[in-house]
Amino acid sequence: MAGGTIVTDLRLLHWPEQDRASFAHFTTVMTDVQARIRAISGEVGGVPVPRPPRVPTPRECAAMILKHRRDVRGLAGDDGELFGDPGWEITLAVYDAEGALDDAAILERAGLSPTGTVGPRWIALLIQRGWIVRDAGSSDGAGHLRATEKAETILSRYFARL
Repeated sequence: MAGGTIVTDLRLLHWPEQDRASFAHFTTVMTDVQARIRAISGEVGGVPVPRPPRVPTPRECAAMILKHRRDVRGLAGDDGELFGDPGWEITLAVYDAEGALDDAAILERAGLSPTGTVGPRWIALLIQRGWIVRDAGSSDGAGHLRATEKAETILSRYFARL
């Protein structure tokens, strides 16, 4: 093998200067590429390994979407209700909640008025359709809302597709 290298090196002497310079540049670039490959493969340190971005959890997706929707409503000011979808926002708020929350907390989290009539109607409909459930036994007697398995399954599938 050493003889082959010598023959190759001797052949380079007969190349025009421009070709030898190109070959030297190519050799330098390839040496750098090899060093980077070794570093990425873990053989040698020093070159940062690019990592794909972290995929948000379904709960984080719900929080981001809910925040975006509240922001749009806020930007619209007095016309904010034109951009609402109460059923979706309440479902996202219940799903995003770390624990079971009462109606007022869920409605505030969804960007809806806790004293209005829209929120309670949508909560009743979502309970009736099996998307959320009211836990009994809270201190105020009203119970707390949480997402059902049905809602969690559907939302998890949805967020996995984003």
